[in-house]
Formats: sequence, structure tokens, C-alpha cells
Amino acid sequence: MAYSDSGDGCYDFVCPAESQAAIKDAWEFLKNDLKNTTEDGSKDWDHAIFSCFDNIPLCVAVMLCPSWGSCISYRNMEYMSGQSCQVSFVSAMAAGALCLGPCHYAVIRGRFRAKYGLKGSPCCDCFCGCCLGPCALCSDTNQLMESQGIKVPWLNLKKGGGGGSPAKVSPAK
Repeated sequence: MAYSDSGDGCYDFVCPAESQAAIKDAWEFLKNDLKNTTEDGSKDWDHAIFSCFDNIPLCVAVMLCPSWGSCISYRNMEYMSGQSCQVSFVSAMAAGALCLGPCHYAVIRGRFRAKYGLKGSPCCDCFCGCCLGPCALCSDTNQLMESQGIKVPWLNLKKGGGGGSPAKVSPAK
């Protein structure tokens, strides 16, 4: 892809179109949805926001190694948004640079909740992204492991808390 020598070309190089869309979505969320506390979805989360200890290795990894947690987070966003891990990273960094990080996370988490029919509200999603980051990361990761059967090296959920293979649950219809 060629970028023009104009100011717009420079802007497109620094902030790709997907990231510009993510910033716009986060801004629209801030203006229109932040105060929305209406809960939607009919299915309970398999791993709620304070169920961090459902997967102790994941919880420990997120708390003791933030860079590993960041890698897991952007990989999660790839599954949640359908965009590549790299686009998710650039979009999150661009939104974060404009103080829209929690709003960007709320948009992504809201789409994820809608896809699987999970209970929650836009306001709650933003609060989780703003104030409960590590807990939200554990909840999202565990939910992705359950609903999509993804694996995280050394951190997979085990059936019944013991050994065995990761559990898998079909998405809500």
C-alpha cells in the first residue's frame, strides 16, 4: 500500500483505517452508550468478572507478568473482533493514546457479548475495562476458552479443576 506525501498519507500510515474506525467507534460509545445500564443478553457468563480463580495459572500469569497478559489480551481481541492481533494492538494503542481505551474495550466486549448472547450492559463493559482490567482479562480469556475452544499455552481450563482436556461449550444461539 502506498501512502501519499500529504498530511492525510502520514495520518493513514500512523493510524490505519481499521484503527481510525476503532477510535470512531470508541468516541461514539462515549457520546451515546456510556450511560446505558440496560442489560441485554440472556445467557450467564461461564466465568463472571470476579471468577478469576477459576483458572489460577491464568490469574497468576496476568498479575505477575503484565506483558504476557497484554499478549493474551490482544489475542483475545482478535477472536472477539475478528481483526488480526496486530490490528487489535494498533487500534487499542491508538484509542488508549486518546484516553478512549476503556471505551474501545467496551465496544469489543459488547460485540463479543452480543455474539454469544451473554448478559451485560455497555456501562458495565466500560467499567470492567477501566477499573477491573486483570479480572476482565481472565473472564474474557476463560469465556473464549469455553465458547470457542481456544487454547492458551500452560493456562488452559481443566475439567473439574484437575487434569484433563479443556472444557468446550457451544455458543448461544
